[in-house]
Amino acid sequence: MDNSERQAELIEQYRQIHASKTYGRSSEILIGVVQRHIYDLPPVRTILDFGCGRSRLVDWLAKIHDARAFRYDPAIPEFSQMPTKSADLVLCTDVMEHIPEENLPQIIETIRALSPNVYFNISCRPANEILPNGENAHCTVRPARWWARTLRQSFPELRRTRSLGKDDVSLITWGG
Repeated sequence: MDNSERQAELIEQYRQIHASKTYGRSSEILIGVVQRHIYDLPPVRTILDFGCGRSRLVDWLAKIHDARAFRYDPAIPEFSQMPTKSADLVLCTDVMEHIPEENLPQIIETIRALSPNVYFNISCRPANEILPNGENAHCTVRPARWWARTLRQSFPELRRTRSLGKDDVSLITWGG
């Protein structure tokens, strides 16, 4: 199976989970943490939640900052259209670990093309959720240092910041 077939298979697995339950809302607990970092940026007028799931995080932040909210998640039909316009800020919470390692360089470059300002929150442990095909929902489980090295290839200003979960790493890409 090639990379694109594997990616399509996983997207279909996540579609099934999203259709059957309230899956994909974990990023909402990060509002306070993300909010503190946004103040370090010039005025934020557009925010994209890349891999949004069912979360309302981007809506809440957009309201606070009088910004426009955009969503993208290939596993949610109403948000499955890949954005073509750049954003002042991209949120990418609990997403990267769901992407097969071989697809990460392309996805990271896609995110980089959308904005130099990205808030990443990545789980570094297997998920509690099992996909319908029996696989763990986190297909790329790597330690925090690995994620930092991998993302720094596209985001040289990357720095680690506070995470809420002991098995998570949070990284921001704007100057510090």
